[in-house]
Amino acid sequence: MPFLVHIATTTPPHRYSQEEVRTMSRELFRTSFRDIDRLLRTFDTAGIEWRHFCRPAEWYIQGRPFSARNAVYQEEAVALGTEAARTCLTQTGVDPRAITDLWWVSSTGLATPSPDMRIAQRLGLSGKIRRTPIWGLGCAGGAVGLSRGLASAAADPDAHVLVVIVELCSLTFLARDQRKSNLIATVLFADGAGAALILGDRAYERWSKRVQERAGSSGAWEWKGSHSIHWPDTEDMMGWDVGDDGWRVVFSRDIPEFLRRQKREHFAPAEEKIDHWVVHPGGAKVLAAYEEVLGLNQESLESAHETLRQYGNMSAPTVLFVLKDLAERRSLRSGDRTALLALGPGFSSERVMLQWR
Repeated sequence: MPFLVHIATTTPPHRYSQEEVRTMSRELFRTSFRDIDRLLRTFDTAGIEWRHFCRPAEWYIQGRPFSARNAVYQEEAVALGTEAARTCLTQTGVDPRAITDLWWVSSTGLATPSPDMRIAQRLGLSGKIRRTPIWGLGCAGGAVGLSRGLASAAADPDAHVLVVIVELCSLTFLARDQRKSNLIATVLFADGAGAALILGDRAYERWSKRVQERAGSSGAWEWKGSHSIHWPDTEDMMGWDVGDDGWRVVFSRDIPEFLRRQKREHFAPAEEKIDHWVVHPGGAKVLAAYEEVLGLNQESLESAHETLRQYGNMSAPTVLFVLKDLAERRSLRSGDRTALLALGPGFSSERVMLQWR
């Protein structure tokens, strides 16, 4: 089985408190909703204190066409993805030319060739790498990217897999989109990036003997399997509609209640021993629903709550932030099993099982 050996995360430089984003949202929607003050109270119960955006707050208040937003995506996605990937390689002491596979996950912009091509060139990766860009997975993208990257390393014991995940959700804040779902998006979403290094088992044994201590960790996660769920006739629960001015968020208010109707076995078999839970913090209500379905208390999802508080919902890369926080916050013991979960468009769920070694 392959190993997830390291995660690096990064955010864009513009950091705002939740109160500052509330002020920005008031300016965005002051002519759209007569009850704007009542709606803005949602900021108080979101469980978020800070967020990062790829542009200053005033940039979003001005109406901009999709072409301008997508140009920012192409520039910033490459910059953030390169930074996260370079940090990951530097901290593990892995030569960029050793990377055999590059998985790129993103849903908040478009580019052909996909941004991973430019990232590969900036990093100095081999011209023979196997590139796989994945688009359209939304919040589930982080879990799916890890799952597919791990599966590819399972097929090649010498594989050095780099998974790079970037989302710039702030580019979907549209001043002329007068739906309440768009306002809720400004309450929750943020920008961020993460990179994960995955090694085939033979590559892991060589690496662990040589440079493991440079990663600041005494172990790694061994892959124990993945599982996907797709619920029929739920396509309208989450995603994007494409308008002339950009992505128009589709975000059903019924997601927490839908989650509550599911059984624990949908997210982890009853016979599985789970020591740690890493769930995508879609919002405070989603975390509360997870706690109810999985029979957990808030402390069990401490890393998810802390990630939401410090960064907001960054869509796909958020689970990498949560998993990284878990490794830094908890004293993981050899044999500890972690279930990593994320919900996404479709409506779908992805589970990745990991064991600390």
